[in-house]
Amino acid sequence: MENEKLTTFERLSGSIKPQLLIGAVAILVIAVVVMGVILVQQSMRPHASQEDRVVATANGNPITEKELFEAMYVQGGREMLDQLITRQLLVEEAENNDIIISEEQLAEEIETVIFENFQGSEELFNMTLEQYGISEETFRDDIHLNLLAREIAMGQIDFSQEEALLFYEEHSYLFDQPEEVEARHILVESEDEAEEVVGLLDEGEDFADLAAEYSTDTSNKDDAGNLGYFGRGAMVAEFEEVAFTLDIGEISEPVATDFGYHIIEVLDYQEKTKPEYDQIKDQVMELMIEEQLPVIINELIETLYEDAEIEYLL
Repeated sequence: MENEKLTTFERLSGSIKPQLLIGAVAILVIAVVVMGVILVQQSMRPHASQEDRVVATANGNPITEKELFEAMYVQGGREMLDQLITRQLLVEEAENNDIIISEEQLAEEIETVIFENFQGSEELFNMTLEQYGISEETFRDDIHLNLLAREIAMGQIDFSQEEALLFYEEHSYLFDQPEEVEARHILVESEDEAEEVVGLLDEGEDFADLAAEYSTDTSNKDDAGNLGYFGRGAMVAEFEEVAFTLDIGEISEPVATDFGYHIIEVLDYQEKTKPEYDQIKDQVMELMIEEQLPVIINELIETLYEDAEIEYLL
C-alpha cells in the first residue's frame, strides 16, 4: 500500500489522526524491553567475563556492561521476563490444542493493523518499526502470539441466546443506528467561483458534470462529488449544520469552511433507529465475544501460570 494524500472527506471528518493503536504501541515497546531482558540473561550466565566491558565513561569513571544490564533488569526486567514466560506458556497451550495460525491469517491481521493504526500506510508502519528498532519478523511474532491467545480463548467462550438477548437489552444503545444523511458536494476555492457553480445549477446544469469540472476534491469529483452517508459529528460544524437542514434533493448556497466553498446536495436522509434483536443478533454475539476476550485471556494466563512449574534463576 502507498501512503496516499488525505482526501477532503477524511480531512473534513477528522477521521485520520497520527496515532497508533495502544496494542500496537505496547507490542513495539514490549519487544524493545524484552531485548533488554535477553541481554540481562546473557550477561549473568556463568561464562560471562569477570572483567566487565566498559560501555561508557563519565569524567573518566567507567560504567560497565554489568551495571547497565542490572539497572535495566531492576527497572523492568522482571516484568518483561514474565512476558517471555507468558509467551512460552501460550505457545505450549496452542500446541496442546492443535491450534495453528496460517500465513493467510497472519498476513490479514498485519494488514488490518496497518489499515486501522497506520492510516493504511506501509511506509508509516515501517518507519514506526524502525523508530523502535524492531524488525518486521519480531512484529510478526508478536502478532502471531496475539492470534494464538485469541484462538485459545475463543475455544472457551460459549454464550447462549438468552445471554445474548440480555446483553442486547442492557446495551441496546450500542446498536442504535444514528441519524445520517447522504450528500454530495462541489468544492471550490473562492466564493465567486462557488456563486458561478450555483448559477449553473440553477440553469439546469448537471451536478455530476459540474463536480467533475470544478471540484477540487479529487477523491470524489469523478463520482458526482458523492461523500456517502455520514452522521452528526463526522464533518466540520459549518458543513454539518447545512447538510442536516437541507431537504432531500435540495442544493445549498455556498458554504464556507477552512477547505474552501462547498455546494452541497442532500441525496438521502435516515432517521435514528433502534434495530430489533433478531436483525442484529450476530452483531450482538460478536460484541459480547470482543468484550469478554480480554477477560478470558487474562484468566487463561493466570491458569497457565498456576499449572506451570516456573523457576526464576535471576
